[in-house]
Amino acid sequence: MRLPSLDMIRVAKARRRLIDFTTYTYPNYLVGWFQQEVAAKLDQFLDDVIARRSPRLMLFAPPRSGKSELVSRRFPSYALGKHPDLTMIATSYSGELASRLNRDVQRIIDDEAYGRVFPGTSLGGANVRTVAQGNYLRNSDIFEVVGHRGSYRSAGVQGSVTGMGSEVFLIDDPVKDAIEADSATYRERAWEWYRSVAYTRLAPGGGILLIMTRWHEDDLAGRILQAQKDGGEKWEVVRYPAIAEQEEPHRKEGEALHRDRYDEKALERIKLAVGSRVWSALYQQRPAAAEGGIFKRQHWRHFKVPPHANMAELRAALQLSRVVQAWDTAFKKGQDNDPSSCTTIGVAPSRYYILDSWTHKVEYPELKRAAIDHHAKWQPDLVLVEDKASGQSLVQELSRETRIPLLAVGVDSDKVARANAVTPVHEAGLCYLPEGEPWVSDFVDELASFPTAPHDDRVDSFDLALGYLTRGGGAMGIWEWYKEQAAEAEATAKQAALGGR
Repeated sequence: MRLPSLDMIRVAKARRRLIDFTTYTYPNYLVGWFQQEVAAKLDQFLDDVIARRSPRLMLFAPPRSGKSELVSRRFPSYALGKHPDLTMIATSYSGELASRLNRDVQRIIDDEAYGRVFPGTSLGGANVRTVAQGNYLRNSDIFEVVGHRGSYRSAGVQGSVTGMGSEVFLIDDPVKDAIEADSATYRERAWEWYRSVAYTRLAPGGGILLIMTRWHEDDLAGRILQAQKDGGEKWEVVRYPAIAEQEEPHRKEGEALHRDRYDEKALERIKLAVGSRVWSALYQQRPAAAEGGIFKRQHWRHFKVPPHANMAELRAALQLSRVVQAWDTAFKKGQDNDPSSCTTIGVAPSRYYILDSWTHKVEYPELKRAAIDHHAKWQPDLVLVEDKASGQSLVQELSRETRIPLLAVGVDSDKVARANAVTPVHEAGLCYLPEGEPWVSDFVDELASFPTAPHDDRVDSFDLALGYLTRGGGAMGIWEWYKEQAAEAEATAKQAALGGR
């Protein structure tokens, strides 16, 4: 009895699973758990299309992660191999890119390796534009499968796909760049195209596959997800940040998505190069409005840190009358727990200086040492600690063992309400950040992303400190001073207007 050859085994596997098909037809394709998981999702998506279950799948992943090769090149050719009567429409942000992907799919189907896997799927001659018996369309916009009703049509987002239906509608990166993403006009056009053109081309029971990197919270994916919240269609959403933000089945917090492509050091260099907003949107798939949400970016002010040898000199240089430190503490270091965070704010005439922001996941002994070290470094007049979990232990032990001035502060659970309570001070331009400090970028980004970001610990400690100060906690009346100045300016303007009559 002859045993099957190794190639025959690989061919048999390539007919059953997308990931095996991909490695058979593209031997140099780098495969990790991420690519295997995405391929499995696509296998299920295809099964649901054939069963006419109307699947809806969104896939968010960072640039250069191999997603387009898998989703937009290998998947269409694989799907037409398994089901040569399948009809597909594939779109991208430009007609040129969509045509290029079309040609790539054709090259895969024309390849000898593909013929060994799916001998029943083939294409006709190039540039055949008239359909007669035995002739099948094939150009950079559309091709048809010989001997079957299957077809693949490509177009740019907002391009025309009228006159054709599809059982699979694939949208790959509908946004070209930040300029388009930030354009409300473009976003509205993309949304109208999706609703009035793309969606209407879908056959009953057909599936929609949206693959993209997130540029903006109001992008096409954002609009669809908002429609889902409002009672619209249910979508499966699969999000793969470049760096894990919490423990996942395949990686720990802080680990890269695919180290063979980009390890943690490479991603850190990318983050520094592209900036926090682009990093959060494109690489972490966590977009925030350019201006920010509750804490808008444009309201921050900045200051140059004056030369100083010790805290006393810094207080004198910045004319600080009071320094307050606030801690939002987590109970333990476990991967499912939030970090602990500390914000240090100095009070000066007519402004608040955010001197420092510290955020880490630490066990309680490390948290206690960090609290002692931060008190020694900044010498605050008061240390506020949120009265919960490890914060209670921290206040008890530090009160017993040190001379640190501590105040346990109880807070309610409504984080958004607490944030809104201090935004008038922030919007007034009274909050200043130090220029050149490495933590500032992440601090601004987290506050701008609130309340949609996965962590809000910096927000909590900032709210705790600023809320205490603006409620009269030894703030030397800055907020009251500001309101008095605004009232005086308004009265002066009214008086001038009356005098000019």
